[in-house]
Amino acid sequence: MAVYAVGDVHGSLPELKSLLTAIGFRASRDRLWFVGDVINRGPDSLGTLRFIRDLGDRAITLMGNHEARALMGLSGHGDPLFDSQMGFLTQAPDVEEWYTWLRGLPLLHHDPELETVMVHAGVHPDWTLEDAKQRAEKLHEILEDDEQIGPFFSDAEKIFSAVEEDATACLNFSNADLKNATNCLRFAFSVMTRIRLCEEKGRLVWSNPALTSAKSDLLPLRPWYELVKWPEGLQVVYGHWAAAGLNAKGRFLGLDSGCVYGGQLTAVRLDHPGKPLIQVPCPCYVAPEAG
Repeated sequence: MAVYAVGDVHGSLPELKSLLTAIGFRASRDRLWFVGDVINRGPDSLGTLRFIRDLGDRAITLMGNHEARALMGLSGHGDPLFDSQMGFLTQAPDVEEWYTWLRGLPLLHHDPELETVMVHAGVHPDWTLEDAKQRAEKLHEILEDDEQIGPFFSDAEKIFSAVEEDATACLNFSNADLKNATNCLRFAFSVMTRIRLCEEKGRLVWSNPALTSAKSDLLPLRPWYELVKWPEGLQVVYGHWAAAGLNAKGRFLGLDSGCVYGGQLTAVRLDHPGKPLIQVPCPCYVAPEAG
């Protein structure tokens, strides 16, 4: 059995099929990990959703920032970006199925045998692996609970602004009162789907021209993964950062190689000692931008 992690697909179904042909994927034998952002911007988001859903338990798909915005919109907390970019979901005859499917997406996947963690954007530098897993599990519970998902998304600004003062409180959010715990989990949701840069001491930077780069000469701004202190033997796969390009050095593997911007769609074989990369070229579907 081969296990492949796939970068941000963004509705590029023809390129996804080409990539699976290039790696010789066999559904009866192999497994796929999708790092999130499988929808939006490309030409066939619904087709991509149906294709990935039909893979069943042969695929693991994470919650990316585009799935998060789609889920918020379908739960009644949409915004102009949802309306303009993903309003097509509301017109789909199987919209209820997609709402249920999106709610079930995890925010983090950890495979101890492969010594690999997958997350869409990244993690906060102050979190341990157990911290990240605890937050992801709690968020998964909320998103699948009919009584919790609405209140959780009711303050969307908390998710999109990711108030930094919530970060410290969130280190022990299980001991916080309900209101603060909810804010802390919103913060965690935003981190795992949107993080890119941090200041030297770990404070997150959400909006800065430097978001278009991942170079260390941006000090005091640093890519989040340069500040994470997880065990050396643990590999972390992420996406989300098309502007920074493919990051295939070291144990942090960034697989968003700009598929919809005329780049490539990338897969890495996780169970192979050499971690070989496989890529297919993609046409430019949208103008380049971060995200």
